Amino acid sequence: MILRRNNINIFIAFIMLFAFAGIMSAKAQVSSLKDHEVENPVDISADRLEVKQKENIALFTGNVVVTQSDLSLVSDRITVFYQGERDKNNSSSISRLDASGNVVLTSPTETIKSTWGVYDFSEKIITLGGNVELINEEGQITSPRLQVNLATGLITMEGGRVEGGQSDRVSGQFTPPGN
Repeated sequence: MILRRNNINIFIAFIMLFAFAGIMSAKAQVSSLKDHEVENPVDISADRLEVKQKENIALFTGNVVVTQSDLSLVSDRITVFYQGERDKNNSSSISRLDASGNVVLTSPTETIKSTWGVYDFSEKIITLGGNVELINEEGQITSPRLQVNLATGLITMEGGRVEGGQSDRVSGQFTPPGN
């Protein structure tokens, strides 16, 4: 009787361990953007461009498409913050991109939709917020805020308070193996 009870306890411990591992994989995903080269050229196209030279800002509006290697960022509006000093090719370095309105970030393995986003080139981090939806082959996860670390590929999603004082949580739907 004691041997049977110990086997049941071990069996339950294994089930809990696998369940915990599944929960952990839902919290932290690794993006194909791991080791993404933020120094690579950034191509931007839009319906309209307004440059504020004194402020070192370029404002792209209307069907904005940003591409850099295998990363694509589409939005209604992108504000580019750049350093004012020009190099020998008469170009400036981008320090940050701020996206707003129908933001969609795509990589070879995931699509992320949100209402706003910030791509910080010096920190090598992309932060997306407002009704974030991450879609990849494993399933779909929603949250108020998501962060992609381009150096490590780590994707973290956070729940918490959102506009209007409502509490919002990270939630997901996953596809079991074999389906």
